Amino acid sequence: MKLYPIAAVLFCMNMYAQQQSTIETNQKHLQELYVKYNKDLKKVHKNAKKEGIPPNAYNEEDYKRTMDPVTGRTNFEGLLKINQEILAGKYKATQPMSFISNNQGSSTGKIVNEPWVERGPYSVGGRTRAIMYDPNDATGKRVFAGGVSGGLWVNQDPSVATNEWMPLSTFWANTSVSCITYDPNNPQTFYVGTGEAPTTDAIGSGIWKTTDGGTTWTQIFTIPVTYSSNGVRNGNFYINDIKVRNNNGVSEVYAGVSGSYVGISFNDGWQGLSQAGLYKSTDGGATFTKNSNLLALNTTTNTTSTTGYSIQQIEIGADNSLWVSTRASRFSNIDSGGRIFKSADGNTFNEVYNVLNSGSRVNFTLSKTDANKVYAFMQGAGTTEPIRITKSTDGGATWQATNDSSPVITLPTATDTSIPANDFTRGQSFYDLVIKTDPLDDNTLYIGGIDLFKSTNGGGSWAQISKWSNNNNMAALQVSTVHADQHAIVFNPYNNYATGQMLFGNDGGIYYAANKTNIGSVGGFAVRNTRYNVTQFYSATLNPIKTPANEEILAGAQDNGSWWMYGAPLASNFLPNIQSASGGDGMMTEYDDQDNYEIASYVYNSHYLLTNNTYYLISSANRNYGHFVNEIALDRINDVFFSYRSGLSLFRTSGLSATATSFTNNTVTVGTAQNGEQISWMKVSPYTTASSTLFVGTNLGRFFKVTNANTTSYSPTLLTSPAAGTISDIEFGANENEILVTLSNYNLTSVFYSTDGGATWQNKEGNLPDMPVRTILRNPDDPNEVLVGTEMGVWGTTDFLSAAPNWFSVTGNIGNIKITNLDYRPSTKTVLACSYGRGVWTTQNTTSSLSTVDTKSRKDKNIIYPNPSKGISHLKFDTAKYSNVDISIVDGAGRLIYTKKNVKSDEEFGQRLAPGTYILKAESKGEIVYSGNFLVLGRVGGDDD
Repeated sequence: MKLYPIAAVLFCMNMYAQQQSTIETNQKHLQELYVKYNKDLKKVHKNAKKEGIPPNAYNEEDYKRTMDPVTGRTNFEGLLKINQEILAGKYKATQPMSFISNNQGSSTGKIVNEPWVERGPYSVGGRTRAIMYDPNDATGKRVFAGGVSGGLWVNQDPSVATNEWMPLSTFWANTSVSCITYDPNNPQTFYVGTGEAPTTDAIGSGIWKTTDGGTTWTQIFTIPVTYSSNGVRNGNFYINDIKVRNNNGVSEVYAGVSGSYVGISFNDGWQGLSQAGLYKSTDGGATFTKNSNLLALNTTTNTTSTTGYSIQQIEIGADNSLWVSTRASRFSNIDSGGRIFKSADGNTFNEVYNVLNSGSRVNFTLSKTDANKVYAFMQGAGTTEPIRITKSTDGGATWQATNDSSPVITLPTATDTSIPANDFTRGQSFYDLVIKTDPLDDNTLYIGGIDLFKSTNGGGSWAQISKWSNNNNMAALQVSTVHADQHAIVFNPYNNYATGQMLFGNDGGIYYAANKTNIGSVGGFAVRNTRYNVTQFYSATLNPIKTPANEEILAGAQDNGSWWMYGAPLASNFLPNIQSASGGDGMMTEYDDQDNYEIASYVYNSHYLLTNNTYYLISSANRNYGHFVNEIALDRINDVFFSYRSGLSLFRTSGLSATATSFTNNTVTVGTAQNGEQISWMKVSPYTTASSTLFVGTNLGRFFKVTNANTTSYSPTLLTSPAAGTISDIEFGANENEILVTLSNYNLTSVFYSTDGGATWQNKEGNLPDMPVRTILRNPDDPNEVLVGTEMGVWGTTDFLSAAPNWFSVTGNIGNIKITNLDYRPSTKTVLACSYGRGVWTTQNTTSSLSTVDTKSRKDKNIIYPNPSKGISHLKFDTAKYSNVDISIVDGAGRLIYTKKNVKSDEEFGQRLAPGTYILKAESKGEIVYSGNFLVLGRVGGDDD
């Protein structure tokens, strides 16, 4: 009798036992990291509280979920390399996926780069800090704007309400834009700064430069990422401001750099602190030198440190002097914030103001006509003076301030009764703080915190000119409603500012004022977010009974609530209707299988059942439990709702229906939590229908199955752990034994597959680069096709069942941006991708021919062809609806380069366009007939013809 098979089995069992032993050892180490994390986090909160900075719960939790489980660090610096590799074609698809074949041409075997359809929101913007009128537009209309997430955008004329914003390219999708400026000696040269220091919501990638008005970009001024002996990460991650000064024909580029922390503990959370300071370049950004005259005091040693002041703002005076202001350093012993400096030569600076609060952020504005006049708005000296406004009329030699005993300058007072009289930023001056003087009248000031105010007497008195809602006594205030939290104020410089037009950036996107004279009236502001899709979504869900022809999506957004997007898609693919489901921060969402009700969420354990345009709080007594973005799971068949509670326990709510108005929560305990262990994801099996079978993953990588979870006699079982890390998603294959799991940590195998219900796991990492993986979907029609949502967009494989799957980027026109979840509707074979910064997208399993239009455009027979072309194109449209159309073509930099009126269906149009991607829009009597991208591969008659 041969014993080889038995020996082989024993060998495999021994190897598997060793593997599990290693996972358990790694889990113990991860527990130690969590204990240290939670201990250090208390110190972070204590220091931040002193400086008026609230905790950033989302980033704190996200850091813990993505950190390397060995070192406790995040390896985000590697994402830039991955981005460059994607652009260079390293992860290019070699064959089409039927799972996302909409626009991929699976029937022809061809692959294009635009498989996704943008669904919205069509008119809801996001946090915007950077706005610039294009200095090269002779009409003074074109505008560039940058989202804190979602990249750089252009609008041909935001004074026209129907004009759409267009992203410059998908390259910008994962870039956080903080500031933008141009070179006065060469207006074709722009500089864009990245990274948002006030919230650390997005870490930047230095400065980007264009010399052709925005068509092509080059990364400049990047400091290599290294670690100091104390573990602090070095690099220039936050560029708060950039200005270019014309010094006798020499363009001097100044960049204001600060460090920050990403809402976590550990030294690794402190980013770029030693690199803070003012930097200068005189060679177009090829080299930058840190100013040695602006180094902060080390309060421990009482000596000048090697760390520069954290620079908040840079401005150039009417006499060409250079002014800078500061903000807090995250080094507790660096006395950085609360200052204003001035220099005549850009090298030697003198301090002209100090609020005597090292945690103070200072913003200021200079008169365009009087070199001696300056106004500043800042965090005040302490809790009794949360904010301060100051003014100087002698170049900073003396100042008048709102804290003077007999002040001549005053603080605005908000009508909103929830806002203190001495702080119209409502405790958010670290975040929303902006002031600008009218370039033609330096006694006229505009200032923003939660709302906007205007003064016409140099700050002596103020009038409120916007309101964020009609709550808290504001209904009677006859001004425009403008989204809360103001960040940017820009005047149209065309014809020496003669238009009187202004643009404002805030947490709700971009607002336009046609005439600054009547800006304080009800119609003084108008929202300008058409197609400005930079919304940060945590979650989105497809309505299970709808179709792409009459779609409905429920999505939860950061600071913009939960929204229904629905209706027959527009020609631009966006869904035309949007309705608020809940306010504040929108979180996780779900639909009942029959659409009898929906679930929307606010922070922590605040979850709502929505039905018949009414919502009911599911967890009224337990709202402070759970995570900031709290995990939920819905048994759509049995109408049972689960939400995370604490440790390894969760809440269960039964009896959900269209008529339910009150609910009772019961607690389900999955197991005994180890140190720092928390539930990180949960999923109800769709295959057990008589009761609820719930699968639960934790931040240690432990994996549980709970049978009869809908009853008091539930039974939890600890299954095998796939790895020691944070389980970020759980999905099923053809049955309950086929389970797909992702983990979101850096430096960890991210994708696992089980065919025996979680008893054993197969590594499906393949060639996926090192990045957080947050969500997974499997094609029910082809088990080899799987999608994952990552920190760098959507990726797919067509050989998932192989030992080492080949993954490739299928993110296409979404861009390489964080994907927070994927959803699938089997009835229409529709895939949804939810992004943090570029809205919600869908694709569909179809067999269409190569095209860049969506299913509705094909159905309506509105299509551009050939696509790709060689410069000459045709537009075919429904002649029963339209006799002719007016067309316009915009290039990759957002420039309008071609127009033609009264174009008939199938009529030739165009010109010999250079190779590249263009945007075509066709309109008929104000209605958009077609809007989409097309590709030019070469010129007619060229060498490649």
